[in-house]
Amino acid sequence: MDIISSLFDGNFMPHGHCLKWQADLLFLHVVGDTLTVIAYFLIPIALIQLVRKRDDLAFNWIFVMFAAFIFLCGVTHLMALINIWHGYYFLSGLSKLATGIVSIMTTVMIVYLLPKVIAIPSNKDFKVKNEQLLLVQKELLAANQLLEQRVEARTKELEKLARTDALTGVLNRGGLINNLTDEIDRSVRYKHPLSLLMIDLDHFKHVNDQFGHQRGDTVLIEAVNIVSKASRHSDTLGRYGGEEFLLLLPETNVTEAKILAERIRQDIEQHPFCQDEGLNISLTCSIGVTEYEAGQTQSKLLQTVDRLLYSAKNSGRNRVTVNDDIAAKDP
Repeated sequence: MDIISSLFDGNFMPHGHCLKWQADLLFLHVVGDTLTVIAYFLIPIALIQLVRKRDDLAFNWIFVMFAAFIFLCGVTHLMALINIWHGYYFLSGLSKLATGIVSIMTTVMIVYLLPKVIAIPSNKDFKVKNEQLLLVQKELLAANQLLEQRVEARTKELEKLARTDALTGVLNRGGLINNLTDEIDRSVRYKHPLSLLMIDLDHFKHVNDQFGHQRGDTVLIEAVNIVSKASRHSDTLGRYGGEEFLLLLPETNVTEAKILAERIRQDIEQHPFCQDEGLNISLTCSIGVTEYEAGQTQSKLLQTVDRLLYSAKNSGRNRVTVNDDIAAKDP
C-alpha cells in the first residue's frame, strides 16, 4: 500500500516550478504536450483498426506493437502535462519504463522481421517484373498467333489433301462431288450452261500388266497434264475412279464441250507416254459428254455422263459420245 500511495503522491514539486510559471512557457508546453497526447492516442486506434480490417497482413503484430509503443509515448506526454501542476513523478517514471520496454520489444521484432521485409519487392521491382510479364505476354501472344496461323495453314493443307488425289494432284472423287454441287447451284441460279466430260483411258489395265504399275502411274500423271493443258482455268478436273477422270465445264454448252472432248481425245491419241523412261507407249481414251438440264439431280447427271462414256467404249473406244446414237469420231 505504501508503494501505491507513493505512486499517486502528488506532493512533489510540480514541473511548473521549473517553467517559472511563465505564461509563454506554460502555453508552449501545455499545447505541445496536449496535441502530442491527442495524436499519440489516435494513431494506435488507427493501427488497431488497420489490423482488424486487414487480417491478411503478414506483419500485423508489428502494427500492434507500434500501437502500444505510440500509446505509451502518449501516456508519458500526458504525465508530463499533469506534472506541470501535480508531481506524479513515480507514475511518469513507470510510463517511461513501460515505453522503454515496449520500444525494445518492438525493435527486436523489427530486427527479426527485417530480412523478410527487405525481401518484399519494391515498387521498382514490381515495375520491372510487370514489364517482364508484359514482354512475356507479348511473346506468348505472338507465339499464339503464329501457332494459329500454322494450325490454319495445316488445316487448309489437310483439307486440300482430303480433297486431292495423291498421285495426280487433281481433285479426288469427294472433291469432285463437292465442286459439282457448287457448279450445279451456280448454273441453276444464273441459268448458265454446265457440261461434263467423263474420260476413260482405253485398255489401261494392259499398261499395268505389260509395263508395271509404276509406268501406269506415269501414264495417269501425263494424261492429267494433257487434259489440264487443254482445259481452261475455270474448269475443274478430278480423278473419278482408277483411270476415269471427270472434267466440269462451267459456262459451256454441249456443243462446245464436244469440241473440247475431241481435242483431248486427239491429244491423248497422239501423245507418246513414258518417253522420259525410254518408252513410247500409245494410248487412246473414250469420252462421254453431257450438259446439265434444268431440274436434273446430281446423281442423274452423273449417271447420264457415265452411260455415255460406256456407250463410247462399247462402240469401239477412242471416241467421243454425246448420246447413245451419235459418236463424234469413228476410228
